[in-house]
Amino acid sequence: MIDVHALGVRFAARHGEIDAVRGVSFQVDAGGAFGLVGESGSGKTTVLRALCGLAPVSAGHATVGGHTLGGPLARAFRCDVQMVFQDPYGSLHPRFTVDRTLREPLDIAGSDRHDERIVAALREVGLGPAFRFRYPHQLSGGQRQRVAIARALIVEPRVLLLDEPTSALDVSVQAEILNLLRRLHRERNLTIVLVSHNLAVVGFLCSRVAVMRNGAIVEHADIAAIRARRVEHDYTRQMLDATDGYRRTIAPV
Repeated sequence: MIDVHALGVRFAARHGEIDAVRGVSFQVDAGGAFGLVGESGSGKTTVLRALCGLAPVSAGHATVGGHTLGGPLARAFRCDVQMVFQDPYGSLHPRFTVDRTLREPLDIAGSDRHDERIVAALREVGLGPAFRFRYPHQLSGGQRQRVAIARALIVEPRVLLLDEPTSALDVSVQAEILNLLRRLHRERNLTIVLVSHNLAVVGFLCSRVAVMRNGAIVEHADIAAIRARRVEHDYTRQMLDATDGYRRTIAPV
């Protein structure tokens, strides 16, 4: 479903150009769940934005759902590939009701039965019809993220790109959203790419993971190897140590 080979993303800067992503390669089978992990600025979100056509592909090639990136994208691509952004407070239009937020992608896709599909989408993410005519400021962070997930799924995509979908939420709400995403992944047979800095979150949803640093992948591993700490790169070990938590040491007197 996803085939990325030697992907590069380059941006113009004041003093030249910056290679934000360099030589990234990975594949994801239909119905699979793949994770990209790394510290802030490692390039993982840029890869995700390139996969949905929001960042320019400057090198290599990538196909997502049979669509080749790098040129004009067909309307079918927008239905096949959807993204859920990190910030639930910034990803929803503050002057749009939930109904209008969910109606817009249906209008763009040329779909029918809008009312029926909007109610069904809200119920699928655990929100009832009562939320339909509320504004974002009337929702909690977790409810906003549920609306963002419903917006992504309402056009029946085959690929769902997740950019740290729980990092801006409280811990208890994070668990609810992760359980929701895992259920939707199984029920809809979605192909998922999840970006996170948290290996525990990636391990909950994904079977394979790539570790990124400075715009490049430094290691590929399956989740079983990650949990058993059978990793090869020192940076991956450092991330595992960070996930385990800080170890208090006694300073010498």
